[in-house]
Amino acid sequence: MRPYGSDRIRRAAGERVVLASRLSKGWVPRAAKTLTSAEFPGTAVLWDEQYFEIVEARVGAAGGVEYVLEPWRAQHVMRVVEQYDEASEAARIAAHREHVAREKGRKAANAFALLTGHLPAVVQNAIADDLGLLPARLTFVSILGEYVVVVGFFLWIVSHVLRREPPPLALIIVTALLAVESTARFVVNFTQSRPIGSSAGLFAYIVWWLLTGRRATSPFAVAKGWNVVIGATPDERKMHDLLMMREPLLTLLPAREQHRIAERFGYDYRRQSAVIAVGILVFSLIGVASSLARDAPMAFLVACALAGEQVYRLAVMRRRPVGSVFGILVRPFVRKFL
Repeated sequence: MRPYGSDRIRRAAGERVVLASRLSKGWVPRAAKTLTSAEFPGTAVLWDEQYFEIVEARVGAAGGVEYVLEPWRAQHVMRVVEQYDEASEAARIAAHREHVAREKGRKAANAFALLTGHLPAVVQNAIADDLGLLPARLTFVSILGEYVVVVGFFLWIVSHVLRREPPPLALIIVTALLAVESTARFVVNFTQSRPIGSSAGLFAYIVWWLLTGRRATSPFAVAKGWNVVIGATPDERKMHDLLMMREPLLTLLPAREQHRIAERFGYDYRRQSAVIAVGILVFSLIGVASSLARDAPMAFLVACALAGEQVYRLAVMRRRPVGSVFGILVRPFVRKFL
């Protein structure tokens, strides 16, 4: 038995072996039996054609992790076997180095969010995918920094006004442009939770992209998920969606027209008719009360007629569909179904 990489081994009591590792390997130690749970074996490790069980994992005296291994016991089943050889250890070291590099890049990107948040959205998404960041947060931090600059420029303009000096026209234009751009970026970032670059960041990145020979992410590339081609909606689906949107209006048409629509499109008057009738009845009763309060006899008669019609419709529509006087008004909006 020999260790791999920077690991060290030493013998312990009996057949046990202590493997000291500078990096954690993610091996799980044995869970001892208790009064309420059974014993669970530790991670099975194949080491030089011999199977071992991780009995204990502890922090080493000089740092790192010490794994205590003993030969695998036959009464336990191996569900997952970890390899411990030169290739697997090299892969673990490479994965650790990649993780450390990614973590350093993530911290650097967060630390320089005032600058990276100005990059084009597709570049921010690429950085977020590589480093595990939230691209919308980078944009938000950069927007805050941009607002600080806008406030500074505004105070500069105010200082000129207080000294009764005309502020420079270029300063006014730059301040206005920055204020408009930062506000637009904030609206997009806040309402859509997505990154958005600035004009200065776009121009600076294009220059750098050209200087590097276009090897980096193109600022003109389309972000993932934004170039999905959506096919045309079938006519049958369009009619079905239109029917769902205008179904409340169909309940007001005459009964014969509702029967015709039901035969052609599978319309069921019972889904919406009672709700619409009750709604009209409620507003009609409100109209009756308000007309009495205002002493308006004509409005009172109209409200009573509408209320009476809805009571009649609610009684009849238990057996069959029934129309309303409002059918004439809604007919132009449902002509496609007739």
